[in-house]
Amino acid sequence: MAALSGVLFWQFVQKDPETDVGIRLARFAVFFAFTGVLLTLSFIDLDTQRLPDIITLPSIPVFFAAGFSLHMASWLERLAGLAAGYLAVRLIADGYYYLRGREGLGLGDGKLLAVVGALLGWKALPVVVFAASLLGVLVSLPLLWWGARQKRRDGSQPPHEEPESLRYSQVPFGPFLAASGVAYVLLFERLAPLVGLWLMPQ
Repeated sequence: MAALSGVLFWQFVQKDPETDVGIRLARFAVFFAFTGVLLTLSFIDLDTQRLPDIITLPSIPVFFAAGFSLHMASWLERLAGLAAGYLAVRLIADGYYYLRGREGLGLGDGKLLAVVGALLGWKALPVVVFAASLLGVLVSLPLLWWGARQKRRDGSQPPHEEPESLRYSQVPFGPFLAASGVAYVLLFERLAPLVGLWLMPQ
């Protein structure tokens, strides 16, 4: 968090000396709180595979209100973002459950995505979800493969037993969503024009 705070301070306070210092400090304060919440949720998810409502639910209205000071997205875009963030995950989770009879995606991820959408707007969601999915695959698959290999080597899994399928391995998705959300904040100036052209082509 200390390292991220330094990066945020440089990005939103030091980098733009022409903007009024009060505006720069306000932006830093909002993104400092946003990053702190995402980092906290990431470590909780890694430890417990849960994203507690006591953090996610209050964060949605708080960051929606804080968005009025940023001018990154209109209030309507942010309202659509918080609704779309939750509903998209809810539809996927419910659909998977009804089709497979088992939970595939936790609703906590939807609430986390609603926090992101409430501050950054709906245009950020496709970028955040795509980046989180890609990052999740690149990080999780090698770790799961290595873990299964170590089990076979140290004898904790008997050789005659069928190895567990990676399809049913539980991987917390919250940290990848959080990392992508923070990356979007730091790269917003570069991503915003590309997102606008992609989602609303001229």
